[in-house]
Amino acid sequence: MGAIIVALLAMQSLNYSKPWPQKFDAPKAKWTELKTLKGYNYATHSYLIIADQRIRQTRVTEIATLAESVQHVLVLFPLHLISTGPLANKNKHLVRIFNKNSEYLKSGAPKGTIGYFDGHSKEVKVSLEHLIETKNNGSNLQPRQRYRLLVHELIHQAMGDQFYALPTWLTEGIAEYFSALQYAPGRYRFINCSKQIIQHLNVNWLHEEQPTVVIPSMQNLTMMSTHTWAKDNRMNENNAYAKYAGALFLTHYQMELASRNLGGLRNFLENSVVNIHEHKKKSVRFIPSDQAILWEGKSFNKTESQICKYWEKRGLTLHFSGKNQTTRPIDK
Repeated sequence: MGAIIVALLAMQSLNYSKPWPQKFDAPKAKWTELKTLKGYNYATHSYLIIADQRIRQTRVTEIATLAESVQHVLVLFPLHLISTGPLANKNKHLVRIFNKNSEYLKSGAPKGTIGYFDGHSKEVKVSLEHLIETKNNGSNLQPRQRYRLLVHELIHQAMGDQFYALPTWLTEGIAEYFSALQYAPGRYRFINCSKQIIQHLNVNWLHEEQPTVVIPSMQNLTMMSTHTWAKDNRMNENNAYAKYAGALFLTHYQMELASRNLGGLRNFLENSVVNIHEHKKKSVRFIPSDQAILWEGKSFNKTESQICKYWEKRGLTLHFSGKNQTTRPIDK
C-alpha cells in the first residue's frame, strides 16, 4: 500500500508541472473494418466500435478520431482526471452504435436517453440518429457541437474505472465541459471557453429563446446521487438538462480556479485517487472525499452569487432555483 501512495504522490508532482492546455487537435485516427453476422466492427488503437449497420467511411474516421482524442485530452490537464499508471485500463474500450433509436432502446439502454455509459459492462451505447447535429432553423449558430453526445459518454467511460465514486454532478459536469469545448471531431479549445459553453447551451438546450437560465441550487445539485439524478431524468424529462447545465457551470467554476492553482478541485481529485486505490486493495472502507474541499469554506449562496456575476458579464443571466438550507457546504 505504501508503494501505491508513493507512486500517486510522484504522479501529483508531475501533474503540478504541467501547464493548463489551450487546445488539442487529434491526428486523424486509423481504423479497420470487419463484417460480422450482426453488423460491422471498427477497430482503432484503443477502441472497438460495434455497429449494427455499415457506417460510411468519412463518418467512421470522424468517430474514430474523436474516440481516440478523449483519453489524450484528459491526460493533458494538470489534474487527476484519468489513470495513466500501471493500473490504467489496457483493454480496448467498447462502443456500440445503433442505426435506429428503437434498436438502441432494445439493447437495454434506459428510456428517455439517447446515449448511455453502462458502468457494469463498461460499454458506451449511442444512437446514430442523435450523433450528428443539424443547423437550427432561424439560428446563426453553426452545428459546431458535432458528436457532443458521444464525447460526453466517452468521458464517462475513460474516467469510469477510477472515478466511479465522484459526486454525480461532478462526473456529469466534467463530461459536459469537454463536450462543450470540442468544436470538431477530436479538436478542442480551452481558451475563451465561456463563449463556447454559451454556444453549447444554445445548441443543446436554450435555442437562444430564454433570457434567464434557471438551474437547481448548489445544495440540490451536490446532494443528488446517481439514482436520484436518473430518477429526475425520467420524472422531469422536459427539463432534465437543467441539472447538466448546472453541473457544467459548477465544473467550469472549479476548472477555472484549478487552472490558476486557486481551487480545491485538484486536492479533491487527488484525495479521491488515494481513496479509491485503497478501497480496491480492500484495506479500508471507501470513504467519499469531502465536497467542502471544493468550495474552500465558501457558502453556497456566496458561490452562486459569484457564478451568476461571472456569467452576467458574458451575456448570460443565471438563476439558481430553490434555497440553500445551509450556509456552509455540506459533507456528502
